[in-house]
Amino acid sequence: MIPPEGQALGGRIAELACSFLMDATALAIGVFTPDGAPRLQNRGMRRLVGEDDGPPRAAARLVSPTFLQLAAAGQGGEAPIYRGILHFGDLSARAHSLMGEVWRVGEDLLILAEFDVVELERVIAEVSALNSKITNLQRSLVSEQRALERSLEQLQATQAMLVHAEKMNALGKLAAGMAHEINNPLAFVRSNVRTLGGSLERLVAAYQALDGAVLREGPHGLRELAGALRGEIDLEFLREDAGDLVKGTLAGLSRVQRIVENLRTFMRIDRADVELSDLRESLDSTLEIAGPMLKGADVRVTIDWADLPRLRCMPAEIGQVFLNLLINAVQAVECRGRGGGRIAIRARDEGSQVALDFEDNGAGMTPDVLGRIFDPFFTTKPVGQGTGLGLTISHKIIVDQHGGALSARSTPGVGSTFTIVLPKERAR
Repeated sequence: MIPPEGQALGGRIAELACSFLMDATALAIGVFTPDGAPRLQNRGMRRLVGEDDGPPRAAARLVSPTFLQLAAAGQGGEAPIYRGILHFGDLSARAHSLMGEVWRVGEDLLILAEFDVVELERVIAEVSALNSKITNLQRSLVSEQRALERSLEQLQATQAMLVHAEKMNALGKLAAGMAHEINNPLAFVRSNVRTLGGSLERLVAAYQALDGAVLREGPHGLRELAGALRGEIDLEFLREDAGDLVKGTLAGLSRVQRIVENLRTFMRIDRADVELSDLRESLDSTLEIAGPMLKGADVRVTIDWADLPRLRCMPAEIGQVFLNLLINAVQAVECRGRGGGRIAIRARDEGSQVALDFEDNGAGMTPDVLGRIFDPFFTTKPVGQGTGLGLTISHKIIVDQHGGALSARSTPGVGSTFTIVLPKERAR
């Protein structure tokens, strides 16, 4: 503060100004001997060089310029002996740099310094900018981490689909080979059995004609021999038994033929990937394939099927989804004991789409498990009893390949319901 010319500060004004300056921390004011011993320090200077009741530290804390350099400077007179940056600090404390000047007052040194507000604003702006960059980098890192997690999930799902496709391809080739190998001898056996049945009928007819001729016109001895032979072989029993054997054999061969056809239907051998398909036919063939598993667990399956139109879909993939849901349902109802498991399959027409429910009375799922069932490799089964891919693959088949939806709801201790929704008009 510069007083008006011809006037001097004094009295109450000087007292207040002096009190303010001595208590200020943004300004550093101190009077020191040439070797750094303090004579007078305000609060700001004490923060820089240490409390005045401790050992003198100014010589150690003023590192540039040093007290030795200031003491060797000129007398100064009407100008300060130094004006510029004053650096305070040591190896054990934080350093400070202030704008200031040093005056020589007799033998003593008057140090006046202030924190550079412009520099502080610049530093604060840089720190703020750095904080913004750090925040942006953190957000970018979180975003990239999430993207990597999504990429990992997609890679895992893609891997699962590739494994599934490879297995289906191998299974399809195996089924095609098996069906071909079975069909050829099966057709041969069926033809031979029918021929054998006809031959037996003709043989019996010829025997009866010969027997009648002998009885009518044959010699006495030949008639006695024919009668004894007739009583020994029981022709009527042989005729009925042979007919039953032929019918039973043909029925068994027809069952084998149905098994082969169900296998071919399930795998859709020699059919296009996408075609108009009857979902009930796919379900029936899947139930035939899963028949031994259902019978082994003594699980009762009920079907409530509406009149659904044929859908343009991938029948082999849809059959795979049905099979996965049935397998999961059979495993879920194991807690009910043998004969206590129930699976209800319902189909309904919802206008522009069809919906199918697979409901079981199994153990059910907790919310945390329900939220992860479609994640790749997630399974609640013991190690070695499940890959965690069945529902993941089913979800991708329904959602990605058919533009539908696969969802689940469950109540622990009551059971679970999986719902498939398929559009009637499949996007091409």
